[in-house]
Amino acid sequence: MTHAADLPTPLGFPNCPKCPFVLTGTPEVCALCASKTLKPLAEHHCALCSQNLSTADAACWNKICNWTPQQRFFTRVDAVALFANPLERVIKKFKYDDRKAGWGTIFGRLIIGWLNAHAHEVADIDLIFGNPSAPDRTPIQHIETIMSAAYAEDTIGRWPIADPARPVMVKTRETKKSASGGVSWTEKMEAAREHAAALKLCIPVQGKRILLVDDVFTTGATFHTVGKRLIQEADAAEVRGLVLARVPR
Repeated sequence: MTHAADLPTPLGFPNCPKCPFVLTGTPEVCALCASKTLKPLAEHHCALCSQNLSTADAACWNKICNWTPQQRFFTRVDAVALFANPLERVIKKFKYDDRKAGWGTIFGRLIIGWLNAHAHEVADIDLIFGNPSAPDRTPIQHIETIMSAAYAEDTIGRWPIADPARPVMVKTRETKKSASGGVSWTEKMEAAREHAAALKLCIPVQGKRILLVDDVFTTGATFHTVGKRLIQEADAAEVRGLVLARVPR
């Protein structure tokens, strides 16, 4: 067991590339180290979308949280941390700077670290895979890179992470992006529907409880549309979500 005193100084993001554990560390080391610098979810947060709430009994502002599970097509989405610096800056560099692909290893460890820390909450999950990115996405297929790292870091095979060599679902083409600021709910939903329509299921998921992994959660539009395909068309039993970062209101 690695303790906080064993970790290097300075701790956590954005100093991972300089860390002596960057190549030899474990998910437990990275998760412990990252917890020193990542902004955690608020004490009071939505049980469905992880959004910050002012009080424990406050209603969530997120429109999709007022839908029934049958309308929403996902049960809940958990987040490792809030989408705030330094994590926000690092995620953006990883997604858009081809010199920063190494962050995929750290993010993969964070996914495994979260699963290990919340084992009782995901013990019934049958299959874990990432929300696919386009095959020609540049500089990298970021979600696939994260999930490949997570698969490799799960050295004892504790979690049912899909083998990267046999993807559960792939994206066949690039679609409209909706991550930019100022995009309306309608525009996000349209982009999410276009994204879901471009997905191709490669492995049957009938009756399976799925944990879908993505980098960032904003409104839940993408989890809704991808979940709809998995549940309504592929007969999955349930879709839950896990993201690196939850965008605060």
